[in-house]
Amino acid sequence: MKKLKIFRLSILAFLFLMLFAGTSSDTPNVIYWSEDNPLEWDDFKGEARFDFANRYISALTTSGIIHYRGCKEGKIIYKIKPYFQKDESWVKSEARTTYHLDHEQLHFDVTELHARKLRKLLAEQNFRCGEEEAFEKYIEQYLNNWEMMQRSYDINTHHSTDENKQMEWKYRIQYELSLLEDFKSQ
Repeated sequence: MKKLKIFRLSILAFLFLMLFAGTSSDTPNVIYWSEDNPLEWDDFKGEARFDFANRYISALTTSGIIHYRGCKEGKIIYKIKPYFQKDESWVKSEARTTYHLDHEQLHFDVTELHARKLRKLLAEQNFRCGEEEAFEKYIEQYLNNWEMMQRSYDINTHHSTDENKQMEWKYRIQYELSLLEDFKSQ
């Protein structure tokens, strides 16, 4: 049992090192958030889906927050990265407009906002080695906030059709991102 635990920690440490060493460039199917590289329609590589429940949706951004952790000097160290998944993100031809791309970019910006908020919250915590389960649970609970905000954004803007609400959200997210500048993705 002890060997298995050491093996798992070794794998986690290896993955953590690989993250620090290898995340400066994107993988072919993933884009990591960067204020210097906004999304382009060419990034949306998935097949457009149509079903009854989503017939009014013309584009879909699939993003997420990935985290890695390790242990150093008795403390849990971590890396939080917001990402966009190309092959799961799609757009229908009628939505290939700058306006719709701005809406989809804001979904990705909401992901970055929550990555920043999570980094800030984790910086205020003191998770020690051996508390990995509590660390993971803390992150899992926080990610529910991110998912709720993504849904609220689409509901409040009627999936971008309410231009006034869309503009309100844009300013709100830009403002909140600016407040958390110290915690932005690198």
